[in-house]
Amino acid sequence: MRFNRGKRYTYYSSYSPSRHPRIRWDRIAIIGIVVAIVIGVIVWFNFSRIQLAFKGYSFSQQSEILALENNEVDEILSYDKLEHISQWLSQSQKVQYYDEYEKYLSLHKDMQVKEVISTVDNIFDNYVPKLTTLNYSNDQIWEVLKTAGVNEVKHLVDKQYTYAQIEPFMQVKGFVFEDIDQYMESYEENKNYNYAVLITTYPFIISENEVDQPYTIQNPDDVLTLVKKGFYLPANYEPSDLVNPDPDKVKVASDCDDPRLRKEAANALVEMFDAAKKEGYDLVVNSAYRSYTDQKATYDDYFNKYDPVTAASLVAEPGGSEHQTGLGVDLTCQAVIDDKLNGIENSRFGYKPDYKWCVANSYKYGFILRYEEDKAGITGIANEPWHFRYVGKEAAKEIFNNGWTLEEYCLNKGVIPDIKKGQ
Repeated sequence: MRFNRGKRYTYYSSYSPSRHPRIRWDRIAIIGIVVAIVIGVIVWFNFSRIQLAFKGYSFSQQSEILALENNEVDEILSYDKLEHISQWLSQSQKVQYYDEYEKYLSLHKDMQVKEVISTVDNIFDNYVPKLTTLNYSNDQIWEVLKTAGVNEVKHLVDKQYTYAQIEPFMQVKGFVFEDIDQYMESYEENKNYNYAVLITTYPFIISENEVDQPYTIQNPDDVLTLVKKGFYLPANYEPSDLVNPDPDKVKVASDCDDPRLRKEAANALVEMFDAAKKEGYDLVVNSAYRSYTDQKATYDDYFNKYDPVTAASLVAEPGGSEHQTGLGVDLTCQAVIDDKLNGIENSRFGYKPDYKWCVANSYKYGFILRYEEDKAGITGIANEPWHFRYVGKEAAKEIFNNGWTLEEYCLNKGVIPDIKKGQ
């Protein structure tokens, strides 16, 4: 290769620091539009899946739902998340009732899924339209369904009961649909919704009526708990707050096995004894807390001494004694103790002025005379002028002013224990 040595060549680079490549904004805009269209298409075809995901459904649940018709998917999307969606999908094609299945199951947790489906299908196919014609609102229908099944709803429809007719009874603890006709009849006699429900569902509250179904009390710590034949305390129940009343204020008989009461009742007893003392009366505790085991021993002893009818009227069954609550106390007075020391064996508290003071004043301190002579048919226990029960000042005042027993108070005020069937 030959070079021309006499001639100079100048070479220039194509790059210059002062020059920038031109940005093709038109191309970027086109790419952005294409990307947006692709994303839009993806979202459009998966929008329902996205909505289901936001509701909390798993991917597999989403797939199950999306296999349905579009209108059925929309139906499910209109509900809150259905926790049992897989069960509803596998066992029922009535997507329009899925929300009702979920609600009904939440109210009846012990029911099986198949039973829920058949119950809801029956009720909503056959009876809800008729309830609507009786002017039941949706909220009222669900109030009914809290405790009602097919037969109960059918009964409402057959009897043409409006919600206004049944609602006052439904508010009473112990209401059951099976007894609604009797509630109606009872109400016509006494004009008290509480009384109508309780005397029908638990007739043994009045002890002249037989106990056909015993119950075990679940809230024995409640000071208004009604304990008697039919309503039994658990055998292992012992109040956790048993205390001895202040010995400087409350005198206890020498042969008292256990003077303890629940703290609230013990404090009230101190107040009552102090008031009695100021008026010249000298009260004494003869008996207070008694365990289930001790009550059983007493009960067995009475049945060994007397015939069954007499024994049953004189002593409460194990589990049916107020002494086990720590709220019942048997009283006497120093005058009776002195009489016995002097050989007067027939001296009785019920004949002493101290007793009369207690009858007239014990309610001021939350106590009531529990077993009166003329109320044995209600209480189931013969006259016990010594036995007082703590119920709190408000209830004691109302019981005293109305001349009620605790049973009558509970019937009129709608107060019964939390219970479960069986003893």
